[in-house]
Amino acid sequence: MKRVSPFLFILLVLGFFFATYNLLTTIMHYKTSSSENWEFLDPLIGLPENLKEGGDSNLKYHVALTATDAPYSQWQCRIMYYWYKKVKDMTRSDMGEFTRILHSGKPDNLMKEIPTFVVDPLPEGLDRSVLEDIAPTWMNVSLRMKDDPATDKAFGWVLEMYAYAVASALHGVRHILRKDFMLQPPWDLEIGKKFIIHYTYGCDYNLKGELTYGKIGEWRFDKRSYLSGPPPRNLSLPPPGVPESVVRLVKMVNEATANIPNWDGLNRG
Repeated sequence: MKRVSPFLFILLVLGFFFATYNLLTTIMHYKTSSSENWEFLDPLIGLPENLKEGGDSNLKYHVALTATDAPYSQWQCRIMYYWYKKVKDMTRSDMGEFTRILHSGKPDNLMKEIPTFVVDPLPEGLDRSVLEDIAPTWMNVSLRMKDDPATDKAFGWVLEMYAYAVASALHGVRHILRKDFMLQPPWDLEIGKKFIIHYTYGCDYNLKGELTYGKIGEWRFDKRSYLSGPPPRNLSLPPPGVPESVVRLVKMVNEATANIPNWDGLNRG
């Protein structure tokens, strides 16, 4: 078990990725190192020259996951780590190391299962200074978007996330964008060549396979139903007619829970 200071924690987080609202993304398949696979890159932002060469590269992705010791966080971490290991074992996998950044200030019961750094929670206000240049613009853009009825309706509760993208662009922050990077059930229907599933939305359907978003369906999968402990093994599959993205999500959760030891007992709160 290792500890780092809050300041080093900030550097780690900024170095790995800009943390989003949801912790968990489930790895679907791995990226090969061939340069032809970059054809889906957004043409507005070019790939750095040193990554365009392709070929055999020794560079690997170091996967970093921010987490808490709450049961809701723990069961998602375990599923993510299961799929990370499965992808890492594939031929020519680009997966490197894995680090769970546990910002609870103390070890939890997953220390032996998942490689983990324990860090102290950030003091109040410390995180605000990291993005002090972008933050005022981010707030102003969010308010402008919120004040526009059409924009507010279009983006809903994720409005602030899109406002960050606008604000960062206004400050000249450059991101590498891949339109094929992620899908979000139930809104993205087909899997295609996406790399990860980002499951933040609840999936509610009637028995005819029709989406009933905003209303609890006759069949549903919503991770927020499991705040105090992990979902049971062998979740029921969606009814016929439900998009393949939702079916794949549930099947992947079921595969992970079937193979993770002591699934039902380890992190139930």
